[in-house]
Amino acid sequence: MSRLARRLNAGGDAEGASVDNTQSVIALIKDEANKCLAAPEGINFENKVVLSIATRLAAEQFMLGKLQKAAGIATIESNQTSRLLKEYRRVFPADQVAIGVLWRVALMTPENIHLNSFMYEPILDMSDDHLRKLYADVLALA
Repeated sequence: MSRLARRLNAGGDAEGASVDNTQSVIALIKDEANKCLAAPEGINFENKVVLSIATRLAAEQFMLGKLQKAAGIATIESNQTSRLLKEYRRVFPADQVAIGVLWRVALMTPENIHLNSFMYEPILDMSDDHLRKLYADVLALA
């Protein structure tokens, strides 16, 4: 079981607080993603899952921070990343660097991660390095 899974299985409440109430689930994912960045290169599926989740979260937080006053985000109930990206492109069409990074997030990280062998094949096909670079690129947007 991965470090993240062990920490999440330890329990938590509906608000996402960890058992000891010192760290939210989102902070836990960020913490584990930073550990993945420092891990040695290799085939590590657990790191790829953590980096994929953390990358999506970071991209969505970036877009929500920029779009906080845009009327369109209040109605988003599904397909969150793609709809946020569409709204981001509408509001900030000149921000081509961020749009390029966010497109890579949408293409490289699945919106729903199913841990069945046939569902995570795209994550398996890319190297740890691709996900590490993408995560770092998203963090650099802020």
